[in-house]
Amino acid sequence: MAEDWKKLLSFRCTCCGNCCREPIVLVTDEDIRRVQAHTRQPAHKIVDFYKPSEIAWEKSQPGWIRLKSGRRIMGLKRTEAGCQYLGDDELCTIYEHRPVTCRRYPFDLEMGADGDIELLSISQSVECPYELDGENSLTEIKALADWEEKEEDPYFEKLEGWNKKKPRGGKKKFLKFLGF
Repeated sequence: MAEDWKKLLSFRCTCCGNCCREPIVLVTDEDIRRVQAHTRQPAHKIVDFYKPSEIAWEKSQPGWIRLKSGRRIMGLKRTEAGCQYLGDDELCTIYEHRPVTCRRYPFDLEMGADGDIELLSISQSVECPYELDGENSLTEIKALADWEEKEEDPYFEKLEGWNKKKPRGGKKKFLKFLGF
């Protein structure tokens, strides 16, 4: 790992809430199950399906769902203030049950074929007034990336099966297809 990356392991969240206000958080079926176990909400109250015009996500990237209403991507449901789980105190109300993407944030990783981290950076997806006086373990960050991949791979396989189906179904049928 290059020396200049080491300083990023000193990232400390300042609890500004920007990461919960601005981006759409993409989720897998396992993320939904974790949130659902905590909130007891039905899946359709946890997620929404966003149009390509609503998210900066390349059409070539995985995660797109072909619904009868068009191409969509599944993410946590939002309010005008951001993620529906962002509390008035700027803290996550489902913190212990949050999606893996939220757990890994703000770290962006690129992994080599050998499983080692090739690049570590701080996401630029939102303005983040972080401090560099914290402590993060590279081992823990890698473990989160591995966890994320272990949940994404089966989800993307399910998506592939769904996207081959004809005729296309809607949001409710998709959630039922995922087991909700």
